[in-house]
Order: sequence, then structure tokens, then C-alpha cells
Amino acid sequence: MSQSTLVGDAPAPTEVLIREAKDRQRRRYRRSALAAGLVALVVGGLIALLVTTTSSGTGTLRAASRPSGVVAGRGPVLIRPVLCFAYPYAASAARQAGTLPSCGAPYELTQSALNITPISAPQGYSSNNVPPDPALAGYPSSTRDVPSHDVLLGGLGDRTRAERYLLGPSELRLSAANVGSVVAQQNHIGIWIVTIHLSPAGAATWDQVAHENFHQLLAIDMGGKVVSAPIIEAVQSSYTSFNGKMEVSGALTPANARAVAAAVRG
Repeated sequence: MSQSTLVGDAPAPTEVLIREAKDRQRRRYRRSALAAGLVALVVGGLIALLVTTTSSGTGTLRAASRPSGVVAGRGPVLIRPVLCFAYPYAASAARQAGTLPSCGAPYELTQSALNITPISAPQGYSSNNVPPDPALAGYPSSTRDVPSHDVLLGGLGDRTRAERYLLGPSELRLSAANVGSVVAQQNHIGIWIVTIHLSPAGAATWDQVAHENFHQLLAIDMGGKVVSAPIIEAVQSSYTSFNGKMEVSGALTPANARAVAAAVRG
């Protein structure tokens, strides 16, 4: 059986970025498949994360970027669909506070719009470039991380400069209820990794969520900050199970890695 690993690279900002949401909400998010011309995470540019196939059966969420000394927000660890990207908040374009708008059709990160295609190349896949929705620049980032609502969040790093994400309702919460074990440690080349082994029920839910979001972006939201946001199995032509294991890695500082592990244990 083939098995899956999520891996991330850091392309230029113009590159494409890599539930318990209601079916009608998901249909709304996917209503348009306009291609425009991938996972933003942290400071200074959008970050593309892709998925490779290995024999380890590991789900690795890596967000490569400049290291940050900022510890991720305290709070629950939620898995949310990435609906579209947003530019940093611009006070000059401020909109009246209220409900967040839907993504404009040309900016929706649907499977059709991204058009992820596995290829024989170093990156392992090709995709369309979907830019941030400029209309969201006038909306400040969400101050309440409500699992059942859309939220507009930034990644780790400088809050005034980082690109942001409009995320849909949470589709999975990682906690002691569905996680068997979690460990934060450095690998052999010094990168901090959070290894998560899900319970049988948690593994089944994660596979369902990942399968439904195949070739789309899912964000790891911890306390209102996006820790990682990978494209699901970008270098595969069909979905395969993660077998109950994730590895969150990339631009994590020791403090951030330990904070993620502590939040998941909680």
C-alpha cells in the first residue's frame, strides 16, 4: 500500500499556495472553478506545501520560511480549509466591521482552480497560480478563533507584514480526545518536528477530511495563527491514507514546536 507524506517548500509569493463544516458551506466554497493566473504560512511570502509518497506512512506538514521567535497563539489546534489568500491588513482600505465576505470567484482555492497535476520534476507537481483576494485587505484579522465560523488569520511572524488566509469552519480538532501521542523534537539535521500519532477514531476522521480536501489546502490553526497549510498529496494522482500519523515541521522554533505539542495534548 502506498503511503503519504506532506512536505513543504517556499516559493515566491506569486506561486500557488497549498471539517466539521456543513456540506452546503463546502458547496459554496467550491461553487466556482475559475483558474487564475499555492500554502502561505509565515513572513514575507506565500509558502507552497506539497505531498510526496514514501514508505514511512507519515503525514508531514512542513512550512519552510524565515524562523520566527514568535510563539504560536495559545488555544485549540484546528484543521480548517483554506478558502483564499489575503494581503496584509491595509488600514487605508478599512471596511466596516462585520461578517467576513466570501472569497471572490477568481481567488477561490478550489480543486479545479488550483489544477494540481503530478509531474516528473523536482517539485513533483504543477499548478495554477491563484492570487490573494484584494477585497480582503480592508478587513482586520479575526480576533476570535470561533471553530464554527470563517476566520481571517495570519501566520507565525510579524503580524503587520505576514500574508493571511481566509479559512472555513474547523473540520477536525486535534486534542487528547483523538491523539494517542505527540512529541516535539529535533531531527538529525536540526529541524524541529512535532510527531503526532492519532487514535483510531482520530485517524479515521483525518483520512476523511484529507480525502475530501484532496489537492486542496488545509490549514493548521493554533489559537488564531496558521502554523502550516499544506496542499493534500500534491504529487499523487489519487488519495492514499496517512495511517494515523502526522509530522508538523518546517519553520518551527523550539518554543513553537513545544507550544504545538502542548496544545495538541490539551
